[in-house]
Amino acid sequence: MTAEAGVALMVATTATFAASDSVVKVIGTAVPLTAILLGRYIFQAIALGAWQARGGISRFRHMGTLKLQVLRAVLLLLNSACTFAGLRFLPLPVSTSLAMMAPLISTLLAATLLDEEVSRARWSMVMLGFIGMLIVVRPGSGEFSWAVAFPIGAATTFACFQVVSSKLSTAGDPVTTNFYTALIASIALASLLWIDQAALLPAIREVTAGSWLLVIAMASLATSGHLLMLQALRRTPLAVLTPFGYAQLAFATFFSWLLFGKVPDMWTFIGMTVIAVSGIGTMLMHARSFAGNVADE
Repeated sequence: MTAEAGVALMVATTATFAASDSVVKVIGTAVPLTAILLGRYIFQAIALGAWQARGGISRFRHMGTLKLQVLRAVLLLLNSACTFAGLRFLPLPVSTSLAMMAPLISTLLAATLLDEEVSRARWSMVMLGFIGMLIVVRPGSGEFSWAVAFPIGAATTFACFQVVSSKLSTAGDPVTTNFYTALIASIALASLLWIDQAALLPAIREVTAGSWLLVIAMASLATSGHLLMLQALRRTPLAVLTPFGYAQLAFATFFSWLLFGKVPDMWTFIGMTVIAVSGIGTMLMHARSFAGNVADE
């Protein structure tokens, strides 16, 4: 029953993240990108800080390596910036599907930067994912143009983020880790706001109360998604949960239809399916390889 509960929580996580991205798309350009990101991470820092404070100050000491914490925060911040920027130019399902190429990019990074041996089967999944991306983007069609760089950038930074997160997972409490990630990101964004206040503050003053409420809603959903994911990981192994993460594509399509009256065309849907299959295949192969290595030890 615990494993089933973990899967249910993971599906709920994907629904929450898709809803959060939908709110970002609704906000559009009404709020400066820096202000959206700052609101998102300040809310997460306060929420997770309050959550951990219930157990006393000692909980904040389990943070792992400071350098890795800073690197993790920077990578997640870049991931959020690319995701939010992409949502301003691309349909929600398209942006979501391209951003979910992270497992394929992780394979490329492992082979090129870490000199890991990658099987032919995993390379075939990378090629399949690349084909899926080409089907979604359809170069030369003029429909998405340069804006596809944002979700691909989001996938790349998230792949790096996952590598750093795996290093920290054995060194600190996951809630504390997410708190420090949000805190460091908030400090970085506040510094950027202070440096560029001449340009940003006038734009922020023009933001309506309704738009700020949407920012709070988005931040609440994103933070809730992280908490749901942590609860899912406590009940079910990551290798089991990862394929269910692609349920976010279905929720993104649903919210795109519900809020914007748009659904992917046939070719986009095929490309999204190909990317999902390649990503799930990559993660299953990685999990099987990891299990084999553990058994050999």
